[in-house]
Amino acid sequence: MDADDSHEAEFQPWRILRTLEEEGVDFVVIGGLAAVLHGSTLPTQDVDILPLRDEENLDRLARALTRLGARIRTSGEPVEATIDGAFLQAMPTMLNLVTTYGDLDIAFDPAGPKTGFDEWNADAVPVDIGESLVVRLAALSDVIRSKAAASRPKDERALPYLESLQDQIRAEESGH
Repeated sequence: MDADDSHEAEFQPWRILRTLEEEGVDFVVIGGLAAVLHGSTLPTQDVDILPLRDEENLDRLARALTRLGARIRTSGEPVEATIDGAFLQAMPTMLNLVTTYGDLDIAFDPAGPKTGFDEWNADAVPVDIGESLVVRLAALSDVIRSKAAASRPKDERALPYLESLQDQIRAEESGH
C-alpha cells in the first residue's frame, strides 16, 4: 500500500493465513476468527494468531509480515517499522498490525488460563478452511475462556452466543 492509501484494507483473512502458511509459520488461530471457523456468525474484522515463540519461527513470521506489508496499527495512521525476528521476540504480549489484506493481531500471551503456544496448541485442531489451506484452530472452549478473561465489552457481549454455540456443538457430537 502507498502512504496515500487508507489503512482500511479489504479484509481477506484467508490471504493472511495463506501467507503465514507459505512461510512455514507455526501458529494457532485464536480470537474471533477461531470462533467463526467453529461456526459462529458473529462478525470479526481481524485475524488473531498465537505463534510459536522460537527464533526460527519468529524469523519466518517476520518474512510473512514483510510479504503482507505489515505496519503497526495505532489510533492514527499505521506506522512503518522494520519487523524482524528480534523485533518480534522483544514484544511482550501483543502486536497489532495493518496488512495489505486487513488487520492482524499477534498475541504472544493471550488472556486466559492457558499460557503460551504449547498449551493453546495442545487442544487446537487442524481445520481445512478451503483451497488446500489447513490451519491450527484453537479449541472453542479456549477462545471462550480467553474472551472471558479479557473482560472487554465486545467479548462479554459475545460470550453468551459462543457458550450457546459450544453447547450446540457438544449436543451434536453426542447425538442429542
